[in-house]
Amino acid sequence: MLINTFWKIVIKIIGLWLLFSCISIIPQFLSAISFINGELNIDGLLMLWLTLFGVIAIYILIIRLFLFKTDYIIEKLKLENSFNENRIDLNMKSTTVITIAIIVIGSLILIESLPNFCSRLFEYYRLKNQLTPYNETAWLIYYFIKVVIGYLLLTNSKVLTKLIIKESSENQTNG
Repeated sequence: MLINTFWKIVIKIIGLWLLFSCISIIPQFLSAISFINGELNIDGLLMLWLTLFGVIAIYILIIRLFLFKTDYIIEKLKLENSFNENRIDLNMKSTTVITIAIIVIGSLILIESLPNFCSRLFEYYRLKNQLTPYNETAWLIYYFIKVVIGYLLLTNSKVLTKLIIKESSENQTNG
């Protein structure tokens, strides 16, 4: 494996991790809306939404850079220059490594969110049996979506790998 390929794989793994970890930002901002001093403050709400869109734009930029512009990162950081040899002896395709990384990331997401989902679901049924309203339905839905995403990453890792490789090769040919 070439040093360049090694760095591409590492950078794409970091990009995938950022992509799947940024999912938690949106519910955090939405839950912050309810904590604006208990009243509708237009200035605070506007600042919150500007911050939300700013953070999402930065995440999109960083994820796009890490997943689809890896050559640019390698070139700007001069990552290839620190190695004496041009090759690393590994008998693995880059698609295999990316597939393994997607499976590991999906597993981490599933492992992280499944206990939270089960805990919230248990709390929901406990309060339902007591005829008490459950006020954290959004978090229950959020953890359910994370469980589904983790499961889908585990089961569809090859499809996502093909998409990443295809998009990356198209970006290399276009500039």
